Amino acid sequence: MSTSPGRTDAPPRRVDGSMSLLVDVMSNTLDEAYAERAARKAGTTIDSSGAPPPPARPAARLTGALVLVLLGLLTGTAVAQVRERAEGNAGLREQLATEVAERDALSDQLSGRAAELRSEVTALRDAALDADVAGQRLAEQVGALEVAAGTAAVVGPGVVLTVDDAPLDAPTEQDAVLRGGTPLDGRVLDRDLQEVVNGLWGAGAEAIAVNGVRLSARSAIRSAGEAVLVDFRPVSPPYRIEAIGRPADLEVGFADGRAGRYLDTLTSISGITSELRRAERLALTGATEPQLRAVRLPEPP
Repeated sequence: MSTSPGRTDAPPRRVDGSMSLLVDVMSNTLDEAYAERAARKAGTTIDSSGAPPPPARPAARLTGALVLVLLGLLTGTAVAQVRERAEGNAGLREQLATEVAERDALSDQLSGRAAELRSEVTALRDAALDADVAGQRLAEQVGALEVAAGTAAVVGPGVVLTVDDAPLDAPTEQDAVLRGGTPLDGRVLDRDLQEVVNGLWGAGAEAIAVNGVRLSARSAIRSAGEAVLVDFRPVSPPYRIEAIGRPADLEVGFADGRAGRYLDTLTSISGITSELRRAERLALTGATEPQLRAVRLPEPP
């Protein structure tokens, strides 16, 4: 059989070659993506050939079970350690709070005893100085200096200013702007007590005490964490500020001064509460006597 020039032998063309799309649809009735999703939902996978993988071996199942058991043990141990640490911290806080309460009680007891001893020393000194006229004059000078220094107990009329933290639902949106840009929660801070005390001094107070702690020329109002310290002694709200002086002058001078306006602003913005009232008689104990560190004797004439 001869062929004509320019032609090559070629395989015979399939009769259904023009119907390849229809043949493919009839041969593979399920799309590969659908088959893979169905296998994944059934918990198996298929390879490129479409055949599912062989079943897992017992050793692989045992290894998986051991891994799960180890993870459970590690998780349980970690939870137990965290819980034990939290219980230990709670117990430590309770112990520290108990110790602080005991030390405060002891400090109050020692302060009372020191006040009694100071009274005895003052009585013995006055008795010794009353022997002659020069001693009496010296006793008067010493008494006046003790009152000015705040170490002598004083009694007299005055005012009582009570300042307390804001209720929990009080608005404090502009509190940070008012008090130096620090976000606060309506608590009375050391700077607030400083402002109030300075306002009472400026209104003419002769003696001031905060929660029973007498202020002197060397007293300081500071904060340590969330606690407020007055002369290194912790105080807690409500803060009772007692000031001895002419009640009318103290009321008017404080309300019209800078401290009164500052306190009114705190009340309106932060919700801090305050109350100022007159008192016919206030008794303030003396402050702790300062330590003598240096003495300068007068030069001889």
